[in-house]
Amino acid sequence: MNRNFYNIDNVSQLLGEQKHTIRFWESRIKKLKVIRTQSGHRLYSYENLLLLKKIKYLLDIQKLTLDGVNEYLSKSKIKKLDENIVSDLKDILGLLKKSE
Repeated sequence: MNRNFYNIDNVSQLLGEQKHTIRFWESRIKKLKVIRTQSGHRLYSYENLLLLKKIKYLLDIQKLTLDGVNEYLSKSKIKKLDENIVSDLKDILGLLKKSE
């Protein structure tokens, strides 16, 4: 993988979510730790991207609330993601690489 970090525009595009939604999740999900540049811009690691994809899945498919997502994440160790999510991420990353 070429990139170490993604900006919020990239993450928004990859997840299909609005930037304000991602920022809101960041404020409410305890496990989501985002790096900030000196100028205050958000940088998301690959691990952040995987976690955001899992959060989106838990909210959209499993119909959990944000409190439910926090509880789920605190009780589980997110090491093994659903194979569909991993496949989707590989497809998305491939598309992103083509657009560079």
